[in-house]
Amino acid sequence: MSIQTLDPQVTAHARLNALRFNCSVVEAAQHLAKWQASQGSLLVPIPVAMPKGEEGASRGAGFFRERAKLVRAEIAKALDLNGEAASKLSFTMAGKDAWYLGPRPKLDVPSMLAAVAAQPAKFIELMLMKALIESAAFEEDTFVRGGFGPSVYLGSASQASKKYLQLAEAEFEVNMKHGLVLCDVKSKRFARKASADSDTAAATRLASAGEGYLVGVTRIVPDDFFEVDARKSPMEGLSLDREKIRRTRLYYLNLLTEFAARLFVRTGIPFARETFVATHYVDNAYIPLEPLANLQRPLVVVNTTAEAMDHDAMAPLTRFSEYLPDYHVAGNKKTHFLAPDVRVADDVPVQLDGGLNYLFLNGEGDEESGSIRLAKGGPGSDKQSVRPEVAYTALAKGEGRADPYTEAKFYNLLAKAVFQVTTQGLNYGPSALAALRPGKSKDSDTRQLQEALKRCFVELSLKEVLLGQKPVFVPSMPELVPRQLTLLATRRIKQPGRQAPEQMVAAVDVMLEGGAVCVTRTRRTPWGKPGALLEFVAEFPFLQESGKSWIRDGQFWVIDAMTGERLTVWAGTFVPKIILNDAYPGIEAAIAAQDDHQSAQKEEGGEGRLLSKSRDFNLLPYYISMFKPEHAKHGERIGLKMPVQDCGSWVRLFVPPEGGINGSGDALSGMRDVMHYAADGTACKDGLLNLPLVQLYLHTMTNGVLVGGDNSKMSVLEKLARLALEN
Repeated sequence: MSIQTLDPQVTAHARLNALRFNCSVVEAAQHLAKWQASQGSLLVPIPVAMPKGEEGASRGAGFFRERAKLVRAEIAKALDLNGEAASKLSFTMAGKDAWYLGPRPKLDVPSMLAAVAAQPAKFIELMLMKALIESAAFEEDTFVRGGFGPSVYLGSASQASKKYLQLAEAEFEVNMKHGLVLCDVKSKRFARKASADSDTAAATRLASAGEGYLVGVTRIVPDDFFEVDARKSPMEGLSLDREKIRRTRLYYLNLLTEFAARLFVRTGIPFARETFVATHYVDNAYIPLEPLANLQRPLVVVNTTAEAMDHDAMAPLTRFSEYLPDYHVAGNKKTHFLAPDVRVADDVPVQLDGGLNYLFLNGEGDEESGSIRLAKGGPGSDKQSVRPEVAYTALAKGEGRADPYTEAKFYNLLAKAVFQVTTQGLNYGPSALAALRPGKSKDSDTRQLQEALKRCFVELSLKEVLLGQKPVFVPSMPELVPRQLTLLATRRIKQPGRQAPEQMVAAVDVMLEGGAVCVTRTRRTPWGKPGALLEFVAEFPFLQESGKSWIRDGQFWVIDAMTGERLTVWAGTFVPKIILNDAYPGIEAAIAAQDDHQSAQKEEGGEGRLLSKSRDFNLLPYYISMFKPEHAKHGERIGLKMPVQDCGSWVRLFVPPEGGINGSGDALSGMRDVMHYAADGTACKDGLLNLPLVQLYLHTMTNGVLVGGDNSKMSVLEKLARLALEN
């Protein structure tokens, strides 16, 4: 059996970016309200209805910026504030309402507590923001949160006068159901307008980060900046470089979690830090890339740009091992993708051949809509940038023409009831491919293109699996697993104006034979055909929660076709991340603990710049070691093992980076929470690791195979279902 038990006395305790209330959320909010009242200030959460967009209008950056401005004006009117003060309002925007903290007529402590009890989550979130602002010594509430106004941002004090600001937007989210507050950050990049006053447009104050270190808390005036796409300058997830670490997501998550904990202690809220302590691990847990590192069918390159597809542009596609070195390591085995049979289409094909793979070169898109274009007029009308859902809905109604890849994706996947053609889009043109050179690039833009190419080819290979062209091999398949499965994935996409959301379901039937996963059938709901959804809900009623008229977005299910038992997986920002060894008081204390070690390195002639990945420090448990330092084991092979925490009614798993932590910079790995249900819908309360579906799921995880972000850390079953859903 490859699922092994761990002794809880020897395993490391990893701190997560979440705090759990030891009381109800309402009681926690009232603790906070009483403390606020003791400061001589009576504030309650107040809602403001948000303006609605016009039906059919694009929801680009301009829409959200204008909406935030209207909300700000409405709140300023209610509070009788002038224009300058209005630009410094603090509020949050979610769903149909914006919320802010403000006074009410005839407000006293009992009525304040009653109002807070009615909206406890909003009150806690807004109070955390308010306290964070005040911790940085701003004299008044100076930040606008949500939509397109500035929020509470963490960043470097040296950025305040620069043209571009690369900042981390602080986010606190209260989970009412589980009594948790999640501390998170979102990468944001702002460009200063030419008309902005360099002295007043942005200001940075310093707040304590612990151990004598300070962190910059920045405010910016909404009308002096515009937001640009932060994906082109992503925030580093983690780094062991002593200089870089204080600009990483890991560092900011620690600061916000520590800040929230200090506030809760000060206000008397009973809470506990959330931790991950592995109770088991899966050995040889990951599916290797090697069997998937090929295409069974020829690849047709469709150049939709005006650039020429010459020999230099073809080279990266035909000489993979030269242009994409260090392709992949899983289980410490390097694998290169075999160069496919590549052909170039003479023109954009009217009909796609189900026996070929297609790679569309779309050229560089804009920061809001990528390369998606739509024309709603006659043949001579210009195509405009739009959101994907706007383009798909127009095509479904026969009301427009789109760019070649959007039309190919819509007519060959989204409008179909089955998965039948493999396509992939790349938002680069031939000139970008021609500029690539053999070898590993140090340029970030070039590396981004290399990663995008890798992702395209792996996903094309997985789409061949969806078509039944080849199986996926599971090296350590448990013996007693179901042989027939149905995989389900869902999306619920908001539409502009008052249109009903688009709801989609994909179902993938698979057979498990001799350690191989083989797809036998795919089904999906065509875009714009709500009747097809009803058939899926009738077959799988659990997709629609009781009393709801819609399906929840982002569901993934594995169903035993014979017994009806099912498994579901929760992942995303609402599932916490590992941020530090819980043995350290805080992130700055953890850094300071290595001062002597790094001084010794410098005395021996080393740089002493990188924090140690030694098990003696175990800065990040489960990234570095599963064990406490005094129980550390040599030859642990952390990259081959998947730690699992049995939490009773659910199982939490962590997938470490496939090649270990890259000290100069790496991505944070996420968690996944697994739950199991009987055929009658009863949730399993314990013993999940003994159940065949759970054991199967834990042996189908990938580690680096799917290349970027969380895609690298999901089950191949989940990836297949999501590819059948929306490419």
